Amino acid sequence: MYIPSKGQIMLGKKESMQLYSYVIMACIVFSMGVAPVFAQASQQYTINDAQSGQSFQVPYVVTGATVSEMSISSHDTSLVVFLQSSADGNLTLTLPRTLIDAKNGVNDDQFFVLVDGADTEFTEHKTSTDRTITVFIPKNTGQVEVIGTQVVPEFGTLSSLVLVMAIISIVIVSAKTRLRFS
Repeated sequence: MYIPSKGQIMLGKKESMQLYSYVIMACIVFSMGVAPVFAQASQQYTINDAQSGQSFQVPYVVTGATVSEMSISSHDTSLVVFLQSSADGNLTLTLPRTLIDAKNGVNDDQFFVLVDGADTEFTEHKTSTDRTITVFIPKNTGQVEVIGTQVVPEFGTLSSLVLVMAIISIVIVSAKTRLRFS
């Protein structure tokens, strides 16, 4: 009966560990080339409204592209997403109703979605706090615009503060001068 020595056992373990490390390294190298094609980047973009001073988080998932910027246009009541598209893919945006919404009275209305200026179809899921839209983006798309009927309130906290201060000033002046409004 043959019994291997301690040195021979250690040599066998070392060789098998080298083989395992080569296999793991090969898997990592091959997955690096494949992962970006199938990966979905789920991220959030922060939109700061200069008028109201508010910040809004817009979660999004994009395939085949990267989002470079998002901005709100009060004049056009729209959210504009600038992106760099390297392949066909999808863009899913979760839009807080406090940031942008489409309403007809109290009822929800439909958004208009433009991909590089062309009207396009999209799917939508609604909750009481946000609306999630998914739109197909072809290769080389540069801009997606979501048009609603209302965006961030035009009168933010600063405007409300100015109004309150004006009312308080009128009350104080009226009390001191004994002005009566009849």
